[in-house]
Amino acid sequence: MIFDRLTYALCLCLASAGFIGCSSSEEQFPRAAVRGIVLLDAEPLAEGVIKFIPHGENKGPKSSATIRNGMFKVDEEHGPIVGSSRIEIVSTDDGGFAPDDEAALKKLKASRRKVVKVIKVPAIYNSRSTMTKTISQEAENDFTFNLVSKRKR
Repeated sequence: MIFDRLTYALCLCLASAGFIGCSSSEEQFPRAAVRGIVLLDAEPLAEGVIKFIPHGENKGPKSSATIRNGMFKVDEEHGPIVGSSRIEIVSTDDGGFAPDDEAALKKLKASRRKVVKVIKVPAIYNSRSTMTKTISQEAENDFTFNLVSKRKR
């Protein structure tokens, strides 16, 4: 009898947990399509990622897009949420030689090349970025980002 009650209680708890887990407790966030251009020193950024991070009163999931030849595009389903977003841009161009690719590093050493051109986006545009954009559901979200790698003195 005690075993039956314990089994019944356990089944009830598991069923309740299953219903709670299956319910849509996550709030739906309105999203919008975005597209744009990223220039670094007036040249298209070859490879990178742009991140849209909800900012200020705007809460919700982050969104990101791949940058190829200076251009990015995200559809509404995967785009950033509507409202203010902080922007982070990073380069994924490793100069063709990943630091952990031993075969590529041996090839580099054999070619006697000393310098590998790696494109780096300054931290003021990624981890320390203060850039923000307002994402609109009604208007087109077409952005241009002009990044500068070196300060002029």
